[in-house]
Amino acid sequence: MSQDSFYIGKKDGSPGLGVSLSNKAEVFREANAFCEQKGLEVKILRETVTPAAPARLGSTELEFKCVQIGGAATALRKEPDTVVEIRNH
Repeated sequence: MSQDSFYIGKKDGSPGLGVSLSNKAEVFREANAFCEQKGLEVKILRETVTPAAPARLGSTELEFKCVQIGGAATALRKEPDTVVEIRNH
């Protein structure tokens, strides 16, 4: 994605409904292996999981950086599935 951030995404090849945990785990395994080859660990920037639905395969997408092992952890920022607007009249 840029000089120091990376992206991996996978569609779940098996039909069904909901989130495929095996697909999600595979994405995380690949990201971890990529960073471990560099002697680093994964720092997640963004995670997007799309559940499978009729006529749509599910997917998991991960944006990440490889950082020094034991660095300060920061909270995962997850994009909301639904945005609710509250208006004060």
